[in-house]
Amino acid sequence: MTGKWLMPYPEGRALEDAAYARGERPTRIYRLLLPVWRVEIQATVTEAEPYDLIDYYLERGIRDCALDTPAELADFFSLDETLVDRALRVLARIGHVREDGGGRVALTEIGVRSVQDRWRYTVESRDRRELYFDGLGSQPLPRAYYDPSTVTLLAGEDLTDVVNRRTGPAFRPVVSQRMFRDEALVELAARRDRDRFNLPARIDAPERVAPPVPVYLPAYLVRTVAPGGRPRLLAYTQAGDTADEDVTRMYGGPDLAALIENEESAARDGRDETRARDWLRGRGLDAVAPRRQPDGMLRVNLPASAFDGSDPVPLHKLGSFVVGGTDFFHVWCEDVRVRRRALLYRIESYARPNIRRADLDQRIAKIGRQVGLGEVDFAELRRMAARARKRDLVCLLDDIGERS
Repeated sequence: MTGKWLMPYPEGRALEDAAYARGERPTRIYRLLLPVWRVEIQATVTEAEPYDLIDYYLERGIRDCALDTPAELADFFSLDETLVDRALRVLARIGHVREDGGGRVALTEIGVRSVQDRWRYTVESRDRRELYFDGLGSQPLPRAYYDPSTVTLLAGEDLTDVVNRRTGPAFRPVVSQRMFRDEALVELAARRDRDRFNLPARIDAPERVAPPVPVYLPAYLVRTVAPGGRPRLLAYTQAGDTADEDVTRMYGGPDLAALIENEESAARDGRDETRARDWLRGRGLDAVAPRRQPDGMLRVNLPASAFDGSDPVPLHKLGSFVVGGTDFFHVWCEDVRVRRRALLYRIESYARPNIRRADLDQRIAKIGRQVGLGEVDFAELRRMAARARKRDLVCLLDDIGERS
């Protein structure tokens, strides 16, 4: 396993989101394995599916028009009676229709509710499924964390491999002393937004069928100072490269904050400055001295030549961050021409013929702020590309502009 396997994007992207998309000042970043409870439950569940067209209108005919035989329904809807009879048998099997004797049919309670809500409800007793809750407060994880193709929840040998790795970035497990709250199952079943948490339309009498199993969610936690001076934690996971509001709320409370505030105090021993000097020395930039900004961020202000030498600093690093352990520093250049090049380079790397104009506008504005060029818009970016003789980029921007 590698760090890239755990997180599909580097720490710098999380720092950029915190600083330039959210307007907060990042001060520290942590690679953590957040505790999660995997809970197997048993319950009576009501699933909701879209109706087949004929089923919906047959049930409406029974409810609204008092049509209660296959012949009456077939005549009213101009359908073959055999087809109607077959459809009614299917609806009876899923509990929507019952026979009232004499060949007559009526809707059950779930059939009435299905027609009313325009969803075909089905009830399954003793359904078993796994649910995920955070390991600190037993709050449910949203639907995105049930997709194994995107999110990896670690346990057993996988967890041991990550914790004991000798190469690549290490992720530190957060150990919770709190037990799972069984009340969380009842609380979740009562929520109106159950679908957001991978639950069916209705769930009754949920109960655990086995002890909760601890698993771990890889994440970056970014300690920031929000406007107004209030420190907080932002959580970034495999589910996306922007801060996850749900996970931030679950894990950004006092439990982890106390640990991170202790490390924040210890970090002022110059450790980050030492790492920045080592990075500069390795690139022959010993003459550059790291400087602490008024907001507390450590910055290295590089000459324009640093981006053009035989072993140049990559343009995508300008306005971004270099991470070492839990520390990082900001890479900068005062030369506005280099910053314009950095903007064009990053847009060239991002833009594609099928990109949505709104997404490109948002990216242009974010990177413009990131490289200190202010609120650059689409038209200004095209002018920059034309002046820089970036013909391919100009043509691409023209195509995107014509489609919008």
